Amino acid sequence: MAEPSITVLIHTEIAARDGPDTSECPPLYEAIDPDALDTLFAPLHRETERNGKVIFDYCGYQITVNADRTIELEPLDAEGNEIL
Repeated sequence: MAEPSITVLIHTEIAARDGPDTSECPPLYEAIDPDALDTLFAPLHRETERNGKVIFDYCGYQITVNADRTIELEPLDAEGNEIL
């Protein structure tokens, strides 16, 4: 079975926090290129490890996509600063 795209994983994480209606979120492409993100974190077909992460702001969260395809959400305040 194919792994879900990073885009799907991001929306799933937001829905888990905010409820299933993510219609108030702008399109993901307004924050980051979703095709590039999906390509960067596409499943590897060889025995190599992926390193690094991508961090960007979207839909009221600072989103971190880790090398292992896990998604972390940190809420932002009204000015777009991470809430500590």
